Amino acid sequence: MCAPPSSIIGNSCCIDADKDSVCDAEAVAEEPVEAEAPEEPVVEARPAVGEDLNSYESFAETFASSWDKKSYNALRNLFVKDYRLRFSQNEFGFMARKIDAQLDILQVRLIDVDGNTAQYEVVLPEKKVTVYANIVDESGEYKHEPFYFFGNISADAACLDDGVCYMSFATITGNRNYCEKAGDLKADCIEKFGVSKTMTQMIDECIEVSEYYTRADCLTQLALDENDIEPCWQAGYDKQVFECMGLVAASQGDVDKCDEFVAAKGYPGTRLQKTYCILGYVKKTTDTDACAKIDRRGDIMLGSLQEGCYRLSFP
Repeated sequence: MCAPPSSIIGNSCCIDADKDSVCDAEAVAEEPVEAEAPEEPVVEARPAVGEDLNSYESFAETFASSWDKKSYNALRNLFVKDYRLRFSQNEFGFMARKIDAQLDILQVRLIDVDGNTAQYEVVLPEKKVTVYANIVDESGEYKHEPFYFFGNISADAACLDDGVCYMSFATITGNRNYCEKAGDLKADCIEKFGVSKTMTQMIDECIEVSEYYTRADCLTQLALDENDIEPCWQAGYDKQVFECMGLVAASQGDVDKCDEFVAAKGYPGTRLQKTYCILGYVKKTTDTDACAKIDRRGDIMLGSLQEGCYRLSFP
């Protein structure tokens, strides 16, 4: 008895549901072969712009950018300590800008870094000059040794035969010896040191300086010399005005003076103005604990300034 779906196949009765004369138990079902998924190509992660720079290149890029922007006060801090100590920030900024104007530098860019030597291109009106500069490790920070016009920077190189320039430099440095080179302005220059002037007169003398950065430096130095923020109010833009106040707060050893100074004209001032004051204080004292007093409260710009504040370690 072999009832469907079974069938007699050979000498046995077995299930043959598909009636192919092959016992279903013995049939080998062919499983469909799945197509292999193509291998995804391996894509190497590319670093973001700037991340593939080594430390020397990163430093050199920062130097070139600061030089191109003519940020000479910031640039001074990128040189080795022995060089920085030769000039105050105001002196360096005054001389560097004067020589820059003489050369009429249009652009500065980094060309290459070979080992610890940076190669910069300085674009002048009628030619391009390639200059080389050594980068050294100074106490864990990269710094430049002096090069190009920085190596021979001086009042004489900056002023040449310009009596007004020597007179301004004498005012900035407080050194009346420069009056000897002021030509026809020598007597006026010496008089500045021989007569006691009111604060208003001294501020007016700084304001008479035509070049903006030199004028701001003159007012800042006056504020420090007199331990008084009044000259700071004439320094120009908020950044210069309130950083000037921060330097005075630093000379008094109290960052909380920033709140008092910013509000000195009868209004409380903005968080950004107070931030500039704190930055001025930290630049002078290198006390980065004061950076915590920056009220960033979700403001992206203030947050960025606070992060930059913590990185300030300039003497």
